[in-house]
Amino acid sequence: MENTRPDPRPEEISEAKEEEKTGTAEKGPSAVSPGKEIREGAEKLLSAARAFASEKAPELRRAANAAAQRAETLAAQAQPRLAAMKKAAAARARAAAGALDRTLKAAKERDADALRETALRAARAAGEKANAARGKAEDVLSRIRYDIKAFRDRDPAASSDLEVALLYSGFHALLAHRAAHALHTRGFSFSARALSQTAKFFTGIEIHPAAKIGRGLVIDHGSGVVIGETAEIGDDCTIYQGVTLGGTGKDTGKRHPTLGRNVMVGAGAKVLGPFTVGDNSKIAAGAVVLKEVPPDSTCVGIPAKVVSVANHRVEQSDLDQIHVPDPVAAELARLEERVARLENARNTGTDVPECKNKEEE
Repeated sequence: MENTRPDPRPEEISEAKEEEKTGTAEKGPSAVSPGKEIREGAEKLLSAARAFASEKAPELRRAANAAAQRAETLAAQAQPRLAAMKKAAAARARAAAGALDRTLKAAKERDADALRETALRAARAAGEKANAARGKAEDVLSRIRYDIKAFRDRDPAASSDLEVALLYSGFHALLAHRAAHALHTRGFSFSARALSQTAKFFTGIEIHPAAKIGRGLVIDHGSGVVIGETAEIGDDCTIYQGVTLGGTGKDTGKRHPTLGRNVMVGAGAKVLGPFTVGDNSKIAAGAVVLKEVPPDSTCVGIPAKVVSVANHRVEQSDLDQIHVPDPVAAELARLEERVARLENARNTGTDVPECKNKEEE
């Protein structure tokens, strides 16, 4: 069925146009667009803001001016404080810089003092080492001079120091032993032994590197002299050719003899065993000494017997190997005296007198 609507009246059309122009007519919710409402609201807000700004602008301007004046006043008041703060900060910075400089200077001085002390200690140590080396060199030279003087004093054939230093095999063997003994004490046993054997080849004198020898030893002629490993020889001793300071083969450790000071051992004498020959004693040529010898005594014979001579050194007979007491001859003389007494008693018919004991010289 067709829906027919009557045409609007002219009055209605004019009213609608009027309402549309003035915008006062009421419209339904669906007749007004949302954009138009937003625009209208924004225009209203803008108008209100402009009105508020125009009303409040003088007041805001006065507040801004007051704030600017206050800021200027505060800035003017803050200038002295800022200057004081800058000055105080600069003073603190200078003080800190001065303290740092002093600290660095003190550290440098301490480092310099430490370096100086280290250098002084190193210099002192070097000086001590140099003095020790100089002392050792002087000691070696002193020993050499003393040994040469000993040869000159005890060998009438020595005419000069140069002759002893260049031509005496005993002196050469002694020098070689000093060097070999120094190597041995430092642990160079093979080198020490090689040096001693080389000296033996050239001098005919064999001295073990471990033997301890004092100052002033004179090895006269020297061929065939043998001094064992644990032998010890005191100062100012004299040894002639063919002497052996050896062991018996029964001992371990200390196997060889010890000679005291100023001991004379004659040619071909054998001193065997770990015992001591006392100071100022003499062992005659060819004697075989197997037991300890007291000081200031003389040993003769095979096996050697001790014949006391005195409790002091006899200057004129130190090197005399001929005029020494003979215990065998003395015993024969005592027996001859006893036989003579017995024969005399038998011939006269008297009692046999007691034979006087032999007095030991």
